[in-house]
Amino acid sequence: MAVAAPKAAKTQATLVIATRHEITAAGIETILRAAGHRVVARCSRENDLLRVLKANRPNIVMLSENIVGWEAARTVSRLRARNRSVAIIFVLEKRDAITAVDLLDLDVDGILLSGTCARSFIECVKSVHQGQKWIDPDLLRQFALAERSPQTMCNLTSREADVAHLILRGWHNKQIARELHLSEGTVKMHLHHIYEKFRLSGRTQLALSMASVSARKLLDH
Repeated sequence: MAVAAPKAAKTQATLVIATRHEITAAGIETILRAAGHRVVARCSRENDLLRVLKANRPNIVMLSENIVGWEAARTVSRLRARNRSVAIIFVLEKRDAITAVDLLDLDVDGILLSGTCARSFIECVKSVHQGQKWIDPDLLRQFALAERSPQTMCNLTSREADVAHLILRGWHNKQIARELHLSEGTVKMHLHHIYEKFRLSGRTQLALSMASVSARKLLDH
């Protein structure tokens, strides 16, 4: 009789960590291993990463900004060419190293700030492994913590605008429902209407689009 695989195996991600900082890599690996994931390799150079990607076929590559510098988009394209199915989490060293507009153009599945808490690393890997997009809430707050752009909000109802604003702040559906005294189903319905109005694929595009508008508005001033 066939024996079912343990539940942990279904949720375990296999990762490669690419950063020039050995101590940082070791710390991230410790955090992810404690959460039940498997780190198959650590790399400090882009060429090594490309070789490891081919040899190990990980689910996720955690790519640090210090590996790619200003050529993040080129490196991401090279990784995609080697393994189309791999998910990529980009780790930012500096908060001001990327703009909301850059994020819209960067073909990655998750974005983390290097100094974020252990829980954020775990949540990011879990979400990306499940096929979802994830962006560090602190990064979104940096772009526009309390900004409501009339250009973005003008076609929304007041309740939809409230939901969209909390999405920008990195809140989850359950938190939004509690804050606005709604059911999670109602929050999902509002999000569906927002996506249809702006032709967006999900909450990540919504948050980035709003942040992009707010960033441009700040620059104009």
